Amino acid sequence: MLLVSSFAASGVLWTWQNRVRIREERSRKKQLETMLDDGMQVALALAKHEAASRNQPMAAIHVLSAITLDETVTAALETLCADRAGLEAALDAAIETPEGELDPRDGTRLLGTALGIAHSHQRKMTCTDALAILLRSPIATILNRPPVSGDALLFQLVHGAVPPATLPRESHVHVVLRNDDYTAMQLVVHVLETTFGLPTAKSTELMRAVHAGGRAVIGRYSVEDAQEKVLAARELAKATHSPLWIGVEVC
Repeated sequence: MLLVSSFAASGVLWTWQNRVRIREERSRKKQLETMLDDGMQVALALAKHEAASRNQPMAAIHVLSAITLDETVTAALETLCADRAGLEAALDAAIETPEGELDPRDGTRLLGTALGIAHSHQRKMTCTDALAILLRSPIATILNRPPVSGDALLFQLVHGAVPPATLPRESHVHVVLRNDDYTAMQLVVHVLETTFGLPTAKSTELMRAVHAGGRAVIGRYSVEDAQEKVLAARELAKATHSPLWIGVEVC
């Protein structure tokens, strides 16, 4: 009788624990649905599976591998004529034989920082958000496979094609800045000060105009001067892996 009661009690406990687990999983799923867009939800699930199938903690490399399978990212890679087979082979090799011990905190920090970007813009987190943070990690050098680089991929996802730095048929052009969710305001001010020689007050005013209106004209320059300044500004942005949109337009 005691044995039967023990089995019955065990069954009740298992049922209760199972129901609790199911409720917790449903709660986590609903929470993710409010924080991540569909593509990022799929990428996160793939990253977790990639890690679990190898008995590894989920780290940045698993997230990067999963992001490259996202439809939007795949389309951007195709536009840039990426070596998909070579990239997949490099990612698989990095996962199979990682350099050093994988740190699960890297994956957590990555997702937390990317989520912070999304929240600051009052939207759900995307694979592009995660990529923007991943580019700050050494693991992102895997993406640098000519003619593609991690920076070029992020720019393609954020803006599309790179704008012209010159218009040969024009004598003078407008140099224009456009807004994005990833380039730091401080960097924009720095670019305007160092590359265009604008005072801090004017640089800050233009930065705020770009942030508020989506774009702003920096000024009118000769086509040669404009090209030199635009290319210099892009180099400054590249150093911080920022997808700064700066180009020229007809006056």
